Amino acid sequence: MTRLWLRGAFAVGLAFAPAAAHAQMESREAIQLQNEILALRHDLDALQKSGGTGGSALGSAKHASPAASAASSDILTQLLDRVSLLEDQMRQLRGQVDELNNQMARQNADLNKKIDDLGFRVDTLEGGKHPAATAPAAREEATDDKIPPSTSPPPAPLGTLPVPPTTPPAASSPAASPATSPAVGAAKEGAAKPAKPTAESLLQDGRSAFVRHDYASAADAAEQVLALKGGGHAVDAHFLLGESLAAQHQYQKAALAFDDTYKAAPTGPHAPEALLGLADSLTAINAKPAACATLAKFAKEFPAARQGLRDRAQTLRQRAACG
Repeated sequence: MTRLWLRGAFAVGLAFAPAAAHAQMESREAIQLQNEILALRHDLDALQKSGGTGGSALGSAKHASPAASAASSDILTQLLDRVSLLEDQMRQLRGQVDELNNQMARQNADLNKKIDDLGFRVDTLEGGKHPAATAPAAREEATDDKIPPSTSPPPAPLGTLPVPPTTPPAASSPAASPATSPAVGAAKEGAAKPAKPTAESLLQDGRSAFVRHDYASAADAAEQVLALKGGGHAVDAHFLLGESLAAQHQYQKAALAFDDTYKAAPTGPHAPEALLGLADSLTAINAKPAACATLAKFAKEFPAARQGLRDRAQTLRQRAACG
């Protein structure tokens, strides 16, 4: 049922644009051409009837003067040419209408695919917690708890001298000195390479961009954090991505990001706001039944949420016309 509502909500905006162009073409150019064709055919019929009857003025002129007959023939030829030209224009307009219909069909097919994906996610949300919802968070916490093994050699026992390296120095190198030791050279090489941005630094940059209303940069930073696939910041990145997309009025993608935030951590600190963001995005795309179901889930799972969130939920219920 939710998927049918989503399909109707998404398809309304796209279906009306080509239909409006089609209606405008039919009501202006095509109807005008049809009227001109009918008028010319009416003139032709009247001219032919006049030429066939002897009592009319044109028939009398035809029998009376060869010049008048030639003029009548020229008029007939001109009228036929105009009718042919108008019929060609009608065929071109029909071809444009067919092309618009094909374009609308392709756009509807692409939109239906996106609606199916979003509908599946919303259906999963309405059905309850996903059995593997907490698995990503658990894996991220386990990753944080792991300490990478040290790659440095163990310290030498007291009273012993360090063993010199077995690799002989290059022929062109001077005698070994503290300034040219392998450890110093490795340190210089590491300092020359720029450090890769961490998930923490990317999230900090993204939040700063969001505060500056640079929502595109904030969304880009969140996507970079998600591309790292680790570090325990996926939930924060999903939530920042949803807020940034919603601020850019990209409500379809924002709904998916908020849904990912909730499913990754259903009891996490961002879960209540993620449900409200999902309900807001669904209301914006006119999927109001799904938005009401999300708000009911918020009231059930977070009855002790802070007052600001409860006030926002009440406002969203009024916007979605929830019963």
